[in-house]
Amino acid sequence: MSRRTGSAVLLFVGLCAAGARAADDVQVHASTDADEVAVDGTLNLQVLVTVPSASQGADVQLPDFKDFDLVGRSQSEQTTIEFSNGAQNIYRRIVTNVALTPRHEGSATIEPVRVSYRGRSYQTQPINVRVLGAAQAQRRRGATPPSARESEEDPFQGMATQIGARDLMLRATVDNKVPYVGEQATYSLYLLARGGVSGIDKLQVPKFDGFWSEALEEPQQLVNEPRIIDGIPYSSFLLRKRALFPLRPGKVEIEPAEVDVLSGFGMLFSRSSAHRASQPIIIDVQPLPVATRPPAFDLGNVGSWTLSTSVEPLTVSVGQPVTFKLVAQGRGNVRDLRLPRLGQVPGLRAYDATTTDKKSVEKGQLVGTRTIEQLLVPERTGDLEIPSLSMDIFDPAQRAYRTIRTEPVRLLVHAAEPGTAATVALPAQNLLAAGGLRPIRLRLRETATSAPPWTQAWFWPALAAGPFAVAILIASGRARRLFWKDPRELRMRRARTAAQARLRGAEAMLADRRSGAEFYAEVARGLTGYLADKQGIVAAGLTREELSSALLARGHANATVRSLVGILDQCDERRFGPGAADERAQRSLLADGERILAELDRPGKDAA
Repeated sequence: MSRRTGSAVLLFVGLCAAGARAADDVQVHASTDADEVAVDGTLNLQVLVTVPSASQGADVQLPDFKDFDLVGRSQSEQTTIEFSNGAQNIYRRIVTNVALTPRHEGSATIEPVRVSYRGRSYQTQPINVRVLGAAQAQRRRGATPPSARESEEDPFQGMATQIGARDLMLRATVDNKVPYVGEQATYSLYLLARGGVSGIDKLQVPKFDGFWSEALEEPQQLVNEPRIIDGIPYSSFLLRKRALFPLRPGKVEIEPAEVDVLSGFGMLFSRSSAHRASQPIIIDVQPLPVATRPPAFDLGNVGSWTLSTSVEPLTVSVGQPVTFKLVAQGRGNVRDLRLPRLGQVPGLRAYDATTTDKKSVEKGQLVGTRTIEQLLVPERTGDLEIPSLSMDIFDPAQRAYRTIRTEPVRLLVHAAEPGTAATVALPAQNLLAAGGLRPIRLRLRETATSAPPWTQAWFWPALAAGPFAVAILIASGRARRLFWKDPRELRMRRARTAAQARLRGAEAMLADRRSGAEFYAEVARGLTGYLADKQGIVAAGLTREELSSALLARGHANATVRSLVGILDQCDERRFGPGAADERAQRSLLADGERILAELDRPGKDAA
């Protein structure tokens, strides 16, 4: 029998040297990894059969194992080429590994293993093993050295009576087996091995029914972390780490995980696999306190959270949008968080909000940030205040409910810049000279007498020029009055034509695939321009209620006014709010705009 004293190469050479060569170059050898084993431990039996490669395979028949229970079996084959005295020999080696657990303390025997090959039978020698009691095995091992990690962070603390002498185990751990509803419990899955591990296959993790699960670590390669457990060195490999958030109180069982472990690296050492399963875990989920629970508390608001708000910019003109942000940040399940909503703020028109979540891992805990962004459009000037928002949470670290609040935000809204510069009236001036009245002095002189003017040739044409000029002036005035048109009246007559031109421009944008914010802005300009030219109503400086009152006062039907206000709101929402453009909805919007223009042109009939 051989002990665990070296690598697989040394074990292989020792086995080949110890086995006697039978007829037809057949070798059969059996060995165990120890001659003593604890009653709660595992003993590994290896059977090595070597036959010529060109011949048929050998049949390995295991005994009944009267003193042991068979808990695992794997078999692999490999081909070896040897050169001796210039000749080449090829052998096939069949390796059978068997895991056994003792049935009782004291002496135990592994019966011979039989091998059938080409009509002949071979068998190994029986192997005697001493089985120790649990207490005696503990004394043999001595004091347990400290773990590689701190005791409070070691997921394998207290596994001494579970591992025993096992060489390969799949171990699942949970750092918090008594969490509150919504509190994080970290699930870790480790592979423990005392031999070489080359890879894993077919890893099946539990479904985690009753939990909200978030991945923390999913290694793509096996990373060895040496550990000393119960005085025995192990290679520890982290396979998965998950953050679990219980959804309901009570005891919940996490079913075992399963994996196929590969050993060997090909060529001289063939690959073999062994199937392993972890132990189930029971978690006792505690309900949240009921006596001190706030009335509006949401069960998803569990964790350590902070709440803040911001508005950008803080100074804006009427009709220009601002961005309102509500941010929750902290430790917990950010995807199940329920944040407060901003209600109706007087003087502000709100649009649909967008939500963004970000998560990360800090010291094994899931942390996250939820941001809600919303566009607000001021409808009047002055100081507007966005009120404080509050949210009730349950903090598992303090085991108590807390209320977190934001600070109110003040928004300064000023009037829009005028389109033209203001004119300044000049003060009246006194044009009278400061010197007062002066006397008129006549100076007489002698002149020669000439012929009367009517005798001159130019007199009569000059005399007729005055009445002729007056006649022309009168005629031109009548012509101007005949052809002159009031600009306001002209704008009123051309208002619908200009509005329809705007709508046709918006329709052309659809054909050019420019159906975003420009389309809705063009439709809104067409309707508001018509109101300014035809009705004398400037919609930019009015709230929706003031605009509706002005149109109703001019005799328009209530249904027409509601439709017009609805189209303007829809245009603003599509310009500033999120969402993709819908061509069918846009064409329907154009048709509604044409209909409303027609109804506004005949207010009396519609109102009737």
